[in-house]
Amino acid sequence: MFWLSIAFLISQILAWIAIISDIFSFQFKDRKKIIIFFIISAIAIMIHYFLLERYAAACLLFLGVIRFFISYHNTQRYWIYIFISLFWVTTYALYKDIYDLIILVGASLITVWVFQANDKLLRLFMMCGTSCIIVYNFLVFSPVGVLLELVFLASNFVGYYRHYLKK
Repeated sequence: MFWLSIAFLISQILAWIAIISDIFSFQFKDRKKIIIFFIISAIAIMIHYFLLERYAAACLLFLGVIRFFISYHNTQRYWIYIFISLFWVTTYALYKDIYDLIILVGASLITVWVFQANDKLLRLFMMCGTSCIIVYNFLVFSPVGVLLELVFLASNFVGYYRHYLKK
């Protein structure tokens, strides 16, 4: 029980670190700068899910970090199919409950955007994927995880407004 409470507290601290990284991420227009902050955030969130014993989500984030590294240099669309396939296999292998399907959908939507060369499409797909992950974090009881994704979604809206609507 003691380890569980320590693990929970550490997981929530890591979610705060991810919040800070995510706040910065969408204030840039340069796709590569956005991805660097996503890598930092994804590593923190991956450990966060591991500490919450949400192993499918942690493995999806591990694959997500690899996806971000690849997408930093390469936006070839075939990577979308490779990563979504890996996500399905991982979720199947580590399936715990129906909640794992929610993060699978969110991770898949994020994968579609990460290989977009167009920043505007990137932001739109990210808003949809983030919405799924908000629901997931709520269901697995990660209050700071919910806050993280809400801040991330708000930051994305602000960046979208600044770069595309405010003219």
